[in-house]
Amino acid sequence: MSGRRQGGVALINALLVVALATSVAVAMVSRQQFDIRRTGNLLQAGQAGLYADGVEVWASQVLRRDRQENRRDHREETWATILPPMPVAGGSIAGYIDDLQGRFNLNSLVVAGQPDPEAVAQFQRLLAVLREGNPAQAPRLSLELAAVVIDWIDADQEITFPGGAEDETYMRHEQPYRTANGPLHSPTELLLLEGVDAQLYQLLRPHVTALPVEGAPGTRINVNTATPEVLRSLVEGMSPGDAEALIEGRGAEGYADVAAFLAQEALAGRALQAERLTVASEYFLVVGQVQFGALSQQRHSVLQRDATGASRTLMRAQGTY
Repeated sequence: MSGRRQGGVALINALLVVALATSVAVAMVSRQQFDIRRTGNLLQAGQAGLYADGVEVWASQVLRRDRQENRRDHREETWATILPPMPVAGGSIAGYIDDLQGRFNLNSLVVAGQPDPEAVAQFQRLLAVLREGNPAQAPRLSLELAAVVIDWIDADQEITFPGGAEDETYMRHEQPYRTANGPLHSPTELLLLEGVDAQLYQLLRPHVTALPVEGAPGTRINVNTATPEVLRSLVEGMSPGDAEALIEGRGAEGYADVAAFLAQEALAGRALQAERLTVASEYFLVVGQVQFGALSQQRHSVLQRDATGASRTLMRAQGTY
C-alpha cells in the first residue's frame, strides 16, 4: 500500500475517532443537562410540597381556632375566607377551605353492608334536581346511577335493580377492572363507574363527597353550608324558592341548631329526620395552590376535626378531588 493511501486511511480513522468522541461528548452533555433539569424539577416539586404542607397547617390552625370560639359552622366564618396569593421565597401560595358536610356523602348509600333507603332516596332526589337544570344530561342522571354507586361500594356481586353494575360489567371493558367492593376514597372514583364521564362528574362534583361512614345514619348534612341542590334533596318536592328561603334564613351567623332550621316556614308540613342534619361540621376540604419557580401545584387535602378542634389528614390528592 502506498504511503499516500496509508495516510488517507489514517486520516479517515482519525476523523472517525473524533466523530465518535464528539458524539459521546454531546451525549454526555445532553444527559448532564437532562439530569440537572430533572434534579431541579425534583427540588422544585419538593419545595412546592413543603409549601402545600404549610397551607394544610394554616387550615388546621384556622379550624382549631374556629372550634374553640363556637360550635357552629357557616359560610360567614373566618375558615370560609379565601387565602389570597401570598409571596414566598421563589413563588407564591394560596388556598381555601370548604365544608364537605355541605355535600351528599356517596358512602352513606351503603351502611353496615346494606343500602340505606333514606340515603338512596336523598341521592335520587339530588339527581332529579340536577336533571331539572341540565336536560342534556338527563339520561345520565337517571335514578339508576344510585344503583351503580351502591354496587361499586357494597361487598357482594349481586346487581342492584334496576341498572346496577358489578364485576361482569366492568370486566367487559377494553381495559377490564373490578368494582371496589368498599367505600369511595374520593369523588373522582365516580369516573370509573359505568355511565359516568368527565362531563357528568363535573356536574356532580360540587354536591357530592366521599367520607368515612361509621354507622347509621351516615354523615350528617350541615344545613348552614349545604348547596341549594343538596338542600332541595333533603325532602321531596322542595322548590328552588324554598331552598333560597332556607339559605336566606341562615342570616349572618347560620342556624343556631337543627331545630331552628326545621322551624322554617319553607319546611312546614315536611317530614325531615333531624338525626341526619347538623350545624357543626367534622370534615373539611383544604385546597392549596402553590407556584414555585416554573412549577404550579394544586393539592386537595381532607381534614377531620375532632371536638377539641384538632385536625388530622385523611387523604391528599394532586390536581382534583
